Amino acid sequence: MSLILSKKIIAWYQKHQRDLPWRKYKNSVDKDFKVLLSEIMLQQTKVSTVIPYFNKFYKKFSSIESLSKSRITSVLKLWEGLGYYRRARNLHQTAKIILKKHNGILPDSFLHLKSLPGIGDYTASAILAIAKDKSYIGIDGNVKRVISRIFNLYQGKNFLFNLEQKLKTMQVNVGSSDLMQGIMEIGALLCLPKDPKCKLCPLKNNCISNKKNTFNKVSTKKYIKERNFYAFYLKKNNRILFTYNKNFNFLDQLINLPIIESDSKNYKLPTKKVFKKAILKDSLISKLRYKISNFIMVTKVIELKDAKINKDNFFWIHKDDISKFTISVLAKKLLKLKGINIK
Repeated sequence: MSLILSKKIIAWYQKHQRDLPWRKYKNSVDKDFKVLLSEIMLQQTKVSTVIPYFNKFYKKFSSIESLSKSRITSVLKLWEGLGYYRRARNLHQTAKIILKKHNGILPDSFLHLKSLPGIGDYTASAILAIAKDKSYIGIDGNVKRVISRIFNLYQGKNFLFNLEQKLKTMQVNVGSSDLMQGIMEIGALLCLPKDPKCKLCPLKNNCISNKKNTFNKVSTKKYIKERNFYAFYLKKNNRILFTYNKNFNFLDQLINLPIIESDSKNYKLPTKKVFKKAILKDSLISKLRYKISNFIMVTKVIELKDAKINKDNFFWIHKDDISKFTISVLAKKLLKLKGINIK
């Protein structure tokens, strides 16, 4: 039965697959790079969001070699707005390693792929299946939902083990690329978390959950932690105070307003005198909630009237020149509160 399912998925995918830019390639080397780039970009990000970033990025860097020889600032600038910037840094470092240790060729070994920055079990499996057409099936949210419904698997102690065993029986010697993408495509277009489109699904006659009308919903929701911050806005002669905020790895190498973290919901006062004084006497502009990485930043924005600034940690940028720098989406949102719109 499992191989019958695989054949149905492959046939459906070949007919109904979406027209996505990383599915068009000049040759196998181009395919390797596009799969690597798209899989990194698609980590925790929707396809519709990734498409314009992928096109812009590929236009600038069209190979592992060109990416490896680029500056990280150029990579981050192209990534600006996509979020999860660690992915960009990992991708850049991965390209350098591939060029140095693998002669610029994307490895076709699971262990070699896993040794690269930012590539875990799922991404390694997806790359091997999609780019190299090897008998792997990576398990993401879509794959987990589709397979658990087909075989009516329930969350429990042995859920993941049972899921992996079912996937092993579905592996094919030829067509792994279409099979992997087909399962994900069915999950994205038909086997939706809510109101699945069973009538259009090529697996409706084989799906146990459809026959029994159970549709066990595999929970992929995670508790999102909130962290509290102060951000400081100081403007002099059309110049605005910025910093690199090296204390926060999720903002590393990105231009931001000065930001410090508070250790409680009550926003305890920070230890730095200049900011402590500002919080006590200067005006609160607004409060901003923004999801970044795996938590939500709850940020109180304070407008400074004046401050003694350490030039080693802070610097001034004219408001008309801000767009030339790699600025975070968070900083753009904070500046927008003061009527400064950065594209």
